[in-house]
Amino acid sequence: MIKEESLLSADEVTEKMYTAYRKKQGLSIVRLGDGEALALAQEVVLSCDEIKKRKWLPYAGLTVPDLKSRDELAASVKRADIVGVAMNQLPDFTPLLLKGFEAHHIDIKQMTLTNACINYFLMENQRFKKFLLQNPKPRVFLIGNKVDRLLPFLTKEGVRVVGLLKAVRGLKDCSKIVKLTSLYRDRFDVVLVSAGIPAVIISERIAKEYNVIALDFGHAADLIIKRKYF
Repeated sequence: MIKEESLLSADEVTEKMYTAYRKKQGLSIVRLGDGEALALAQEVVLSCDEIKKRKWLPYAGLTVPDLKSRDELAASVKRADIVGVAMNQLPDFTPLLLKGFEAHHIDIKQMTLTNACINYFLMENQRFKKFLLQNPKPRVFLIGNKVDRLLPFLTKEGVRVVGLLKAVRGLKDCSKIVKLTSLYRDRFDVVLVSAGIPAVIISERIAKEYNVIALDFGHAADLIIKRKYF
């Protein structure tokens, strides 16, 4: 059981981002929903045959079975600085996620948690916009299949975008994307990753390896493109 009062608020997460930026420290903020819970559950909680019934999973970046990526995902969850968890009692969400944590020996008591919707909550009251437009402006790098569409909306608002990587083809691409990002290291301070389940691994590794802030941005990118936020 995850208690709401144990989760960091959007304001507390924002403050940690300001602190990390000011001190030039790495900070990974990842989010776990049903896709991540199912990825972790492969053959330790649910059979792959059962998981395959969720026909939408390849769209989120998981082609079952993929036990190597399962273990890489578990490792990234353990190492992430802030982990967003879905406060949803439907079977594939919090109940399955907690079983996955137990199977992978992930101690929830040792984790800094927030709500899995933190990507949306950061957008409220222009929290994230103010962070990106502070002086000096953070240098922002974008990763994900729609970031070329996101780019003009951010630059129009004055966000300092310094580069992007567009194609993320599932969990098997995580190491490749992190390696490609190394070509731009020392040129960015913040990375926004909108790439389904792979965003967890990519965000955690980039934050650790390049000492930057990496946010699993998810569908918040779509809301900016649709002009509903930011």
